[in-house]
Amino acid sequence: MLSRRHFFALATTTSLVAVAGPSVTWAAAPARRNGGEITFLLGSLDSGWSLNEKVDNYTGQVWGQIADKLLHVDENGRPTPWIAERWEANKDESEFILHLKKGVTFSDGSPLDASAVAANIDIWAKGDTARGIGRLGLFPSATYERAEAVDDHTVRVTFSAPTLSFLPTLGYHKTLLRSVASLNLKPNELGDLAKQIGSGPFVVESWREGDNVVLRKRPDYNWGPAAIGHSGPASLDKITFKVVKDAALRGSALSAGQADVVLNIPPQELEALRAKGLKVVVPPSLGFVSGFSVNTKAQHFAEAAVRQAIQHGIDRKEILDTVFTRDWKPAKSFIESNVPEVGDFSDLLAYDPDKSRRLLDEAGWMLGDDGVRTKDGAKLRFNLYASPWVSTSKQVDELIVQQLRKIGIAVTLQVVDIATFNARVRNNDTVPLREVSRSFLDAGVVGRVLTDLHKGDNWFKYDQSNETLNAFAKAVDDATDRSARAKILHDVQRYVLEQGLFIPTTQLVQRLFVQSPKLQGDAYTGAAYPLYHGAWLER
Repeated sequence: MLSRRHFFALATTTSLVAVAGPSVTWAAAPARRNGGEITFLLGSLDSGWSLNEKVDNYTGQVWGQIADKLLHVDENGRPTPWIAERWEANKDESEFILHLKKGVTFSDGSPLDASAVAANIDIWAKGDTARGIGRLGLFPSATYERAEAVDDHTVRVTFSAPTLSFLPTLGYHKTLLRSVASLNLKPNELGDLAKQIGSGPFVVESWREGDNVVLRKRPDYNWGPAAIGHSGPASLDKITFKVVKDAALRGSALSAGQADVVLNIPPQELEALRAKGLKVVVPPSLGFVSGFSVNTKAQHFAEAAVRQAIQHGIDRKEILDTVFTRDWKPAKSFIESNVPEVGDFSDLLAYDPDKSRRLLDEAGWMLGDDGVRTKDGAKLRFNLYASPWVSTSKQVDELIVQQLRKIGIAVTLQVVDIATFNARVRNNDTVPLREVSRSFLDAGVVGRVLTDLHKGDNWFKYDQSNETLNAFAKAVDDATDRSARAKILHDVQRYVLEQGLFIPTTQLVQRLFVQSPKLQGDAYTGAAYPLYHGAWLER
């Protein structure tokens, strides 16, 4: 582990960071100036640099600076031009024409033209199993047919059915445009960041796997997203991403002026950092709220009464007040409040332990002398696994264990590392609750988690045995009109929450940045990833 003294000796002393997103009304800001560099501390850079699913919460911070996207999608889910300067769709949204900016090149000098875009879309949709590349999870692959270059700057993308989610998906943090040479790398080269070539405002100067990435600005860059409000090259000269696994050490480095941005500091440290004049930035993230998807194949969890009792047995206000700060908000559904199709179902999430007890009584779960409910000789108990990726998961789960004990449900909290979690929890139908922390850019994704219809994610493990969920999944997929789809999604939210198939805790704060007020003009995508193309350092 990097010692505090060692880190401070290596860190670059620079200024710090503030926020302005594309949908924010900017106050009178200091004049832009060129030059300077920032140091960004984060907890990991060891997940690999390959295509599609290898881009995670940490490597995504880097990719946002070195690779462009076809569209920019803001915090309200609105697509705006980037590499695609305009587009059209046919009446049922099964065919799309993308018109590309001219003169765009990858950092190796190769053109970012229609054939390169078609090749990128094809690998997002299909992957390449021969090289160990999976398809991109949130890409609408089930209906994808082909992408083809009409001419050098026009791409036609065809689907077999209406696909409303296609355009927003082009702003997803994993739909990154890479050079054709990068797409065609050999399997043993895919993890080499130096060979993954993008067209973004920064290029890789150096990198050390699992430790740091140093980026320098690209002088000829001139095709950033219109929503950022800055044309031409980046103002910053350099960005250094440095791994410091200990969150407290990241905060100390920031306080000492030896870093400019840090990712994901524990909530209890935020107010002290604010008091020192540092800025806490919580960009809205389109996606699912924090909470649990329920596996109905797990023992006892096929019973709606058990799931509903847990839904009303969790005191979400206590969780917010105890674990978090003002930066976290209460959940109103199982999707985030800035998703255009969200409904307010706060009544279905109300803390009501008396209702929980009544539901369990009526279902035949009787309270034993030990305070744990029993039915047909079986106790109402299960293991709950804290997410090893979410720093606050253990604290939240400890409260949930206490709260559910009050209604007669015995929960044992298990805290394990990532390797053990992957081996013991993933694809294990004896585990009833799986913590979700996932963003998306289009609510059509909701239809793809309900069942395994059309290769859906099947969160609730009904496969296709729940006819209501099957009908919802099909209706969301088949929708050709966003207003009509919004009504369907409203009904989906009500059903899922009424049935206790998703147990929300809070709204999602997937990425939280603490930074110096000297960095101006930074912006964020709808998935809460930073874009430093328009950022500059105030004197």
